[in-house]
This record gives sequence, structure tokens and C-alpha cells, in this order.
Amino acid sequence: MWFFIGDMFRIKSHRCKECGDRLNGRCDKLFCDDVCRVRHHRKSNSLHALKRGVDRVLQRNRSLLLALRKSTYAKYNPEDRAFWLRQQGFDFNFHTHVLSLQDGRMAIMCYDEGYVLDGDGILPWSDSCRLNGSLAPSTLS
Repeated sequence: MWFFIGDMFRIKSHRCKECGDRLNGRCDKLFCDDVCRVRHHRKSNSLHALKRGVDRVLQRNRSLLLALRKSTYAKYNPEDRAFWLRQQGFDFNFHTHVLSLQDGRMAIMCYDEGYVLDGDGILPWSDSCRLNGSLAPSTLS
């Protein structure tokens, strides 16, 4: 009986979310000190920062591909187009998906804009080409 009453009045001990130490003080406290709070915050937000960084690169790639299609560089040879993209900061390591074309080539896409590898250069490509029924890349859209 005494054990039961003792368990009823026992205060639950909460643990720090970062280090696991026992918390003293308020019942809604989550961390033992500011160091653990900041460490936990930085650890949980590092993944979000990585996702934001990747999305930023993909958005920049898409805007550069769109600018390439609408600029005078679209009239140049494929090697000059690839050089222009690289010079503007295009990152060829980041893309959202790859489409296979009827002629066996691959369109490397950044959302709805993309490019087709052509020898040492590239040809601009857009999803609008596919929606219009044409599966051949359009060099000038």
C-alpha cells in the first residue's frame, strides 16, 4: 500500500531531447541548457538547409535553360551553348528527371526545361515540345 501511494506522488523525470540528462525545473522544459537547445536546433535544421540548397541550384538551372532558349545563344552551335551555361553558373550535376526521346537520346530536365546532349554540346529542350506532339528537341522555341 505504501509503495502505491509513493508512486502516486512521485514526480516524473523528463529527459533532455539532446543529451538525455535529467531535467530540473519547469514541467514543459525540453532541454537542459542553451548548448543542448542550439545543438538540437542546428542538427534538425541541417537537412532542411540541404534541401533548400538543392532546390536553389535546380531553380537556377531551370532559369538558365529558359534564358538560353530565349536568348541569341540558342542560335549558336551546341558547344557554345554548353560553354555559355557553364559560364553563367549552370550545374550539370543537378537535374530533376530524364526523358527518353523516340530517337534514343535522353532529355535531361530541370522541372519543365531541359537539354539534350549533342556531341560535346547541348540542344535546348522544353516540355512544351512534348505537349505539342513533337518529340524531337527544338533548337529555337
